[in-house]
Amino acid sequence: MQVINHDVNIYEQFEVHSAASLFPAMRDDEFAQLKADIRQHGQKMPILVYHNKIVDGRQRLRACRELGVEPVYVAIEDLGMPVQSYVVSQNLHRRHLDDSQRAMIAARLTKTKVGANQHTAQAVSQKQAAADLKVSVDSLQRAGKVIQSGHEGLIEAVDSGKIDVSNAVALASLPQEELDELVKKEAKDMLEQAKQARADERERLRQVKLAQLDHMRATNKPFDHSVGTFNVVYADPPWDYLPQLSVGYPTMKLDEICNLLRDSKAVAYDAVLFLWVPASLMAEGLKVIEAWGFKYRTQAIWHKGGSGMGPYFRVNHEVLMLATRGNTMPEVPAESRFTSVFQYDRRVHSQKPDEFYEVIETMYPELPKMELFRRGVPRDGWYCWGNEVQHGPIAQLEQQMIDVIQVEQVAGDLEHVSEMGNASNDTMLEAA
Repeated sequence: MQVINHDVNIYEQFEVHSAASLFPAMRDDEFAQLKADIRQHGQKMPILVYHNKIVDGRQRLRACRELGVEPVYVAIEDLGMPVQSYVVSQNLHRRHLDDSQRAMIAARLTKTKVGANQHTAQAVSQKQAAADLKVSVDSLQRAGKVIQSGHEGLIEAVDSGKIDVSNAVALASLPQEELDELVKKEAKDMLEQAKQARADERERLRQVKLAQLDHMRATNKPFDHSVGTFNVVYADPPWDYLPQLSVGYPTMKLDEICNLLRDSKAVAYDAVLFLWVPASLMAEGLKVIEAWGFKYRTQAIWHKGGSGMGPYFRVNHEVLMLATRGNTMPEVPAESRFTSVFQYDRRVHSQKPDEFYEVIETMYPELPKMELFRRGVPRDGWYCWGNEVQHGPIAQLEQQMIDVIQVEQVAGDLEHVSEMGNASNDTMLEAA
């Protein structure tokens, strides 16, 4: 380090580096304490300069200017790390910032739009920025939404610790004029308005989901038992054990599922059934197997990853029951027998991994196959039925868009999961 001699205006000779603005300005009481300390004891810590820009000490410079004290500058030749990281390392342990204030810093540190790939020059990934500032990626992303709102008053309210990022995000969608007035009020008034804004948004989403459910019901078509005779049946029923608004599709009662293929001519006398059953509905799965004329044989497990939730175990798996009927079903060749536990990441609610189609096709390559409750475009070589079956390239594109929307909805639902009650959440997330 090298002490800098003053040869121009002692207060204006250096520009403040943009990275120094990652941290919010001190509150009035904090700055008053700093100013009083410098008045009494002098400037104990120098103002650090890197490439002729201040990287640490802008508040000390401000205090010196107001006190008429000549500031002490020190030039640093090598920071040993990116400027942003250096600023964080110098300030994080000194400033008493809450989680939301640190999340705002982390969001600014990424230098990209929330959710975007981190390709900007010198950008820090969201994961790294969150770790550096000791916040979650979710908090960072909420902070990013506050910053993207562009409302300076709302941004300042979070930066100053007046309101947290979760409540600020709820307020960000308010009309400009209303938000302009709200940020001038006390924190309790802002929190009350945020609570109301969240309630309004939940009701709006509820109405949207109700409309989606009505649209799906309108597309319901009865199962055509004359479509053919199939030896392989693959089914993922919409079990009626969660609210339809939570799962996002019309559900069926157990009796309705049992009656769907009871004595159906669409299923061959010799057939195999692959039936998806949530871990808590094994008894109901056995009833469906019996009603459809099959005998339970064994099961496979889909391990979804993550820790899961549930009132007894943290459930992170789902069961694929296998049942057969008749006497002449071909034996599965030894080389086509898979281990019974499969691990794939979970997708949108209730959507199963595509890899299971390959498993079934490998086990029974030549037999005609039928899928019930298909979502999206039918798989080649399969007959598919369900109110979410899509046909053609345009429909496929529409389904991809729907999947993206559902992912965003699930993310939004999980963000507010604590507000919905632990008991119902455990059940909902067990099936997700």
